[in-house]
Amino acid sequence: MNQNTTESTGSVETLADVPEHVLRGLPEDVKLFPSAVDKTRLGVWATKSILKGKKFGPFVGDKKKRSQVKSNVYMWEVYYPNLGWMCVDATDPKKGNWLRYINWARSGKEQNLFPLEINRTIYYKSLKARKRLRRVKTRARRQRIQSRKRLI
Repeated sequence: MNQNTTESTGSVETLADVPEHVLRGLPEDVKLFPSAVDKTRLGVWATKSILKGKKFGPFVGDKKKRSQVKSNVYMWEVYYPNLGWMCVDATDPKKGNWLRYINWARSGKEQNLFPLEINRTIYYKSLKARKRLRRVKTRARRQRIQSRKRLI
C-alpha cells in the first residue's frame, strides 16, 4: 500500500492528543516526540539503545473491511483465510497503541524496523541497533503482509 494515498487532516498531533493508555503502554526505551518525517504527526524515538532483533507489538486497532477505512496512515492489512483481507485500523488513537506512531522511513538506509505478521497479528522487529534519540521507523509500512511469508 502506498503511503502517498493518505488524506491529510490539516491538524497537528501533539502529546496532549495522545490517550493515557498509549503513554502508559510505551516501553521504557522509547518516547513520543514530533516526527522528523511528517511535521504534522508524532513519531517514536529511542531514548535508550535498542538491540537488533528486539520485537515490539502487537499493533492494536479495530478490525475493519478496507472499504470502511478512511486513511491508510494508521493501518495494516492482514489476510484471514475465512474473511479475506481485513484492516487493523488504529486511526482513532483511543483504539490503537503506541505502535500507531511509528512512521514511514524515506529510504532503506533510514529503515530500522521491519513489520512481521505472526498469527494474524502485526509486530515490528528491530533490524539494527538503535542509539538513543533516534527515530524508529519502518520502510514496509502499510503494505499488505501475507502470513505465510512473514512467520518466524
